[in-house]
Amino acid sequence: MRYVVGYSPDSGGRAALALARVFATSEAVQFTVCTITPATWGYPSPARVDAEYAEFLRSRAAEALEEAKQFLGEGVNAEYLARSARSAAEGLLDIIADLDASLVILGSGRGGPLGRLAVGSVTNSLLHSSPVPVALAPRGYHPSSSTRLTRVTCGYLDPERSAPTLAAACTLAVRHGVPLRLLTAIVRDRQMYPPLVGWRSEAIVEQQWREQARAAQQRALAELPAGLVATAELVEGEQWEDAFDATGWEEGEVLVIGSSRLGGGSRIFLGSNASKVVRSSPVPTVVVTGEVSANSAKG
Repeated sequence: MRYVVGYSPDSGGRAALALARVFATSEAVQFTVCTITPATWGYPSPARVDAEYAEFLRSRAAEALEEAKQFLGEGVNAEYLARSARSAAEGLLDIIADLDASLVILGSGRGGPLGRLAVGSVTNSLLHSSPVPVALAPRGYHPSSSTRLTRVTCGYLDPERSAPTLAAACTLAVRHGVPLRLLTAIVRDRQMYPPLVGWRSEAIVEQQWREQARAAQQRALAELPAGLVATAELVEGEQWEDAFDATGWEEGEVLVIGSSRLGGGSRIFLGSNASKVVRSSPVPTVVVTGEVSANSAKG
């Protein structure tokens, strides 16, 4: 089992390493920390500028990987790899394919508030093309060095739409030996259509949503693998941030969500709701493909 960590010597790269260290709960998981440098031009320069530039890139990559090694320490089963590519996203996708990886771990972009995820260009590319789940660390993510994965929370809708997400969350929880939580969020603007339907009608619809969500959660819990400790919760809010802020999170917890069916099944493609969840989650978020691939289902 191999997880790929995309590393750059900045705060986003260190957040990715911190998340990798949290995932280091299973001895069966090996990590490949990689840094991608720009591909140099394919012909020599009379002044040897090409050779000097290539040497500069190799030196910077070596320094970056040494920093990553010092950050993770000897307790994490990791190898370190530098590769050149036309883009960081292209290089990461090639490494994922070459290593038959099960997960790729990335940090947040530079923008956005602390504690939430800012989607940069590399992250955005992977979130629309990765064949394996993408784990994203919020901006400024820096748990203690002793923090390890304590719980996997699955963003759950219903049996039809959430089957791949739940399967991936179960695999992750079993692989790392931690409990699973099903979390259903009811997010709705309170300013709906009171002049047309009235507040009483809205309250009835809202209560029906709650009952259907709880029933779906209980059916899902009854069908989980034997021996997997699991619970279910329902949270509400006018915005995704409100719902997540009302949720109790543990320091070593991750949220697993699904991507849109527009991704073609074997690729991730974020729809509007998934994008809002990714940007609002206060904990690391794992985005899975529309169907469970062979890699993500490996135990």
